[in-house]
Amino acid sequence: MSRPADNLPSTARAIALILSSAPSVQDAQPGVLHQLLEFAHRYTTQVLTDASVYADHANRGGKIELDDITLAVQARVGWEFGGRVPKEYILSLAAEVNAAPLPAVPEVFGVRLPPAPDCLTNVDFDLIPNKPPPGEDEESDAMEEVSTTLVEPPKRNLVEDDDYD
Repeated sequence: MSRPADNLPSTARAIALILSSAPSVQDAQPGVLHQLLEFAHRYTTQVLTDASVYADHANRGGKIELDDITLAVQARVGWEFGGRVPKEYILSLAAEVNAAPLPAVPEVFGVRLPPAPDCLTNVDFDLIPNKPPPGEDEESDAMEEVSTTLVEPPKRNLVEDDDYD
């Protein structure tokens, strides 16, 4: 890679110029340029994707700001190259976000449930199976309809049921 070719794209030409200007690089194989182009494309794409996620998390509708890109680059550097985002930077971002007041507490506390007929917790059965029409003696009819009978469980044959092998 002694001299960059004129028919290369601008990004490839810039990487070739950086390689040729480095005093420690005497010559490089053509595959090195392709590897560096692929790395630059992948790194840029990942940083912009992370910045977009940070912007969405900040409720900016995907509008990326410089702080998002800075945080994405620092996080990517920490993840790929072993560094980490400085604590002071995270604290400054937290102080900025926490400076905004919280929304007012609504006057109705607790969990808001839908109307009673639409709730799954609504009682949808009657304790008296067949209610008499209004005006009749409810207690006597209910007692006639609801009867409890004791049913004895079937007797076990202990010889047959005690197979424990």
